Amino acid sequence: MTVRDAKPAHKTMLRGRGGTAHLQRDSVALDRAGIRLVIPLEAIQSVHVTRGKRPTAEIRLNSTATKARPTMLCTISSRDTEKTKAFARAVNAALPQRDKAERHVDGAALVKAEKRFIGPWTPRALLPSKEASWASSVLACLFVLGLLPPVQAGDGRLTQLWIGGFVGTLMGCYVAHGTWRATVTWWLLHRYGVTTEARCASYYPGSDVNTPGTMVFSFTDTSGTDHTFERTGWTTGLDKRIAYDPARPDFARGPAHPWARILLLLLRLLLGVPVMLAMAAFLVWYFTTAMHA
Repeated sequence: MTVRDAKPAHKTMLRGRGGTAHLQRDSVALDRAGIRLVIPLEAIQSVHVTRGKRPTAEIRLNSTATKARPTMLCTISSRDTEKTKAFARAVNAALPQRDKAERHVDGAALVKAEKRFIGPWTPRALLPSKEASWASSVLACLFVLGLLPPVQAGDGRLTQLWIGGFVGTLMGCYVAHGTWRATVTWWLLHRYGVTTEARCASYYPGSDVNTPGTMVFSFTDTSGTDHTFERTGWTTGLDKRIAYDPARPDFARGPAHPWARILLLLLRLLLGVPVMLAMAAFLVWYFTTAMHA
């Protein structure tokens, strides 16, 4: 039987870096980038406040596994320490008390999203989507359109130039698309996924001392299932904080280093944008000048 210590304050809200959390009658609603996560109070173990550069409220979920580490669903940081503490106190006071039969609950399974996550980890269909088919058709038509004139004119040099330039353009688009998907995946997972601690289980060294090896981390999800997570690098022997998709716990990323992700994205942009501009200029030059020379 579930008993509440106190009635939740419906107007309690915490706004900060990471979204906006509203304490409602029977749940906590998290608004982030147009997506609302509804976390029933029965799914929450507690709300902790940590102090770093900014005070941060960590919402931790219940778990059916006794050996599972505390699972954080999200973190919200605010400049106002008092508001952060007040929000944590209000949620903790509103949490229901459980008897022994109700003590272990899979908190992640109770979390609902009003808008489904759109990420690369969604199951892929056997047939390509309409968007992929349309893009492939456009690229094929563009390739044939640019290839026919030099072939008919017998200009081998221009034919080779077109094939090489078109392949280079496709490679640039592929790298840009991969960078975008990787960045979106990282951002969505660390914003909306379940955060937990992973233990360094084993390490496989590289072929030589200068080659990084493979670190294997293990973690337990809220349902009590063990999973492993691999990461390339040198052994540190330390636990890592990771984030995983609650609907697919085997899909995990970590640790979360925004500065590293931003640096990698900037490097790719600094290299990729000039290449893409050069490829676009080549296409314009080819269809406006080279084909009429």
